[in-house]
Amino acid sequence: MEGWGNERLFWALGALFIVFGIYSGIRRRKLQKSEHTVTGEILRYEELPDTGLNRGSTGINYHPVVRFKTASGIVEHVSRVGSSMRSQTSGGQVKVHYNPEDPSMFEMLNDSDTLRKQTLPIVVGVVFLALGAALSF
Repeated sequence: MEGWGNERLFWALGALFIVFGIYSGIRRRKLQKSEHTVTGEILRYEELPDTGLNRGSTGINYHPVVRFKTASGIVEHVSRVGSSMRSQTSGGQVKVHYNPEDPSMFEMLNDSDTLRKQTLPIVVGVVFLALGAALSF
């Protein structure tokens, strides 16, 4: 019974990671089917200072400038989310989900997000569940 608290912690963390991964997958599918999801084009990248102190950081984040068509016309906005690398080349096509009231509030639905927001949390959750099961014996 000594490890009972540890195994509960691993089970809870495992369940949380799995639920987050499943939620992200459901949310992504829902957004892709939305009437406010369109195909956009990456025009260029803007280099903005990286405010975080991540190890290996160059101090610069690349934020894509995306052009896409809304009900009110064609718009061009800089993504609020950037990364230390350019995820796609300029001219690349991306799926964009936008807020119809404020198109500058948009989210790119690219495949690298699938790994980061869905697959990885589920794998980590399974590992935590396995550790919790191992501690219970």
